[in-house]
Amino acid sequence: MIVLLEFVAFFLFILILGYIAPAGYYYCAYHVRQFENKEQLRIQHRLPKPGGINREVKLSLISITIFALGSTLVFQFYKLGWTNIYFRFRDYPPGYFFISIFASMVLHDTFFYWTHRFMHWQPVFKYMHAGHHRSVTPTPWAIYAFQPAEAALQFVGLGVIIIFLPLHTLALVIFLWFDNMMNTAGHTGFEVVPRFISAHPWFKGFNTVTHHDAHHTNMTKNFGSFFNVWDRWMGTQLDESTPSESFPHAHTKPTRDQPSQSSDNLQRTELQRVHD
Repeated sequence: MIVLLEFVAFFLFILILGYIAPAGYYYCAYHVRQFENKEQLRIQHRLPKPGGINREVKLSLISITIFALGSTLVFQFYKLGWTNIYFRFRDYPPGYFFISIFASMVLHDTFFYWTHRFMHWQPVFKYMHAGHHRSVTPTPWAIYAFQPAEAALQFVGLGVIIIFLPLHTLALVIFLWFDNMMNTAGHTGFEVVPRFISAHPWFKGFNTVTHHDAHHTNMTKNFGSFFNVWDRWMGTQLDESTPSESFPHAHTKPTRDQPSQSSDNLQRTELQRVHD
């Protein structure tokens, strides 16, 4: 009974704070609320397809159930002392708190990049990742729109970090919050990163919303999560050599469908092929 209550608690926590709150905020802010020059921030010209949000929510609810099951299991490990979660800052040297957050980001990004590329491997794509790519023009409700196998794999990456990497509880919360915000922003459909930030040399290794959105229209590029370092090293970074002054405008980006319909047609062809 206690384990069941823990599962329900994790399910509601992820559902409300990890899904409804961030996805609802970004959806209302960018897809519902009207504000000046919003369309200049839109990444694609095409709009989300009717019924797409219902599909994204249904898949996300399945993923949230899997995440809650995994969280319940990891919590049993924690109660048995099988994780490296700690509460006292003095248990580790000064500065480790911040190092551990950055280390979590690096480890998660590495895991995400290589498992993401694996899920695009033809023999497994249909069973693991094709469902997510049905959202060619994603909305914030697609952040957990995974097939069960992908949801389980995604949680394994987080679970391994939580179990093996020494993390203060606050560091864990910050890491999970940042991961959630990046994931939600990446499926918003609007470039939320201001140009003066994305153009700064210090930001070069980080991803913008456009980076992941481009992956939804070009499945051979941009596999990274937080960073684009692995994409650059492995030659999977999409060339975005556009004039800096035109960065926020959808019609100037190389992944848009206005200059060429080929990427959209190839996307539909590929999805149809793996489903047949």
